[in-house]
Amino acid sequence: MRNEHRIMVGVSGPAPSHPAVEWALSYASSAQGDVELVHVVDLSWRSTPAPFAESALLAAERELRDLAGQCTARTGVPVHATVLTGHPTAMLVEHAADAGMLVLGTRGNEEFGEYLFNTRALRVAGRVNVSTVVVPDSDRQGVGIVVGVDGSAFSVAPLAFAAREADRFGEPLVVVHSWHAPRPWTDSEVEGWPAEPEDEERRILAEAVAGLAQSYPDLKVQSDVVFARAANALYAAAEGARMLVVGSHGRHGFDKAWLGSTSEELILAMPTTVAVIR
Repeated sequence: MRNEHRIMVGVSGPAPSHPAVEWALSYASSAQGDVELVHVVDLSWRSTPAPFAESALLAAERELRDLAGQCTARTGVPVHATVLTGHPTAMLVEHAADAGMLVLGTRGNEEFGEYLFNTRALRVAGRVNVSTVVVPDSDRQGVGIVVGVDGSAFSVAPLAFAAREADRFGEPLVVVHSWHAPRPWTDSEVEGWPAEPEDEERRILAEAVAGLAQSYPDLKVQSDVVFARAANALYAAAEGARMLVVGSHGRHGFDKAWLGSTSEELILAMPTTVAVIR
């Protein structure tokens, strides 16, 4: 049975700062939830020496308990520590099955400059059946919450989550609906190629934001219809924002779930903290 008040955070190891942990503490404090710090000792090697496994497990348990205690003492949020053994991706996915939310961190890859590339976060986020927040391991913290809507049922929960977060921080909510018409393969002008969004695109956005003013009277809402691929439009809108919120069009098959291309691209590009709301 899912515990909606349990916020699980994957902790990869010792670090000077834990942005993902800090995000979870802040969210749990406002939602009156508990935080569970989870570390997986990777024993997926073909032959892991027993002494190494035992010492790694004991060290991880000791350090994670210390971190949990420090977090509770500092914030008042109940924080628990759990150390698992096995393959990190598989164990995080399994353990998150009954959590209310999963929070993961990323690490920048200098080879790609500003392009944060964390395939483990993507693999985990793509397989869990709970909402997932991926927090970049950096000091970047912008202003405002950006959310993408597409008129489908998958947009309802992300918009509600984004509105609550924007209201919690007292920051603007930017609602983006993208539309895109593939260009024909020609340099010549093509008759009938759309240059402006149709009324249907504007209607989708208007219906999405209807009712927000009643629920959040103090919330400043900006809504935009953008001509671009969804991932490009959301990336551009989210640069300099506190968080980007998207939905999941998860498709199941072959014993795994895929987020959908837009969510996957944005987790890899990481313009800011990305929340994938199920």
